[in-house]
Amino acid sequence: MKKLISFFVIIFAIVVSSNVIFGQITEQSAKSVANKFFNACKKSDYGSASVMLAYHGSDESRLYKDTYNYSISEDASDVKRFCNRVKATLEISDSYEFGKFRTKKSHGNEYKSLDVVFKSGSQKIKNKLIFIYIKNSPIIYKLD
Repeated sequence: MKKLISFFVIIFAIVVSSNVIFGQITEQSAKSVANKFFNACKKSDYGSASVMLAYHGSDESRLYKDTYNYSISEDASDVKRFCNRVKATLEISDSYEFGKFRTKKSHGNEYKSLDVVFKSGSQKIKNKLIFIYIKNSPIIYKLD
């Protein structure tokens, strides 16, 4: 009986630790990152925004594994461009709200998407934030 209990304890520990090792992006964590990112963009705080954005540059060793580093001029340009686009959308919008949260797969990799609806009067602009898990955190991969 003790061996059986020990076995289940070990299995439980493996299941719990796998969530930590492989990373879980929850709806709440995605919304939290999105709100922090939007606030950083509104304030033109590019340094803070850069660590919430997945790297998309020419260094293939950093793709899907790293965030932007604002102290690198090429990274800084990309972050400013992305943030300024988001900031412009936020400025013309009265508000925004989050919609559906989904799990998707592409090329064998899992990612999460969170719908974001920007509202301006009666107009609504629907976008998707795509999140991947990098450095033990949910990171914004792109805005569609």
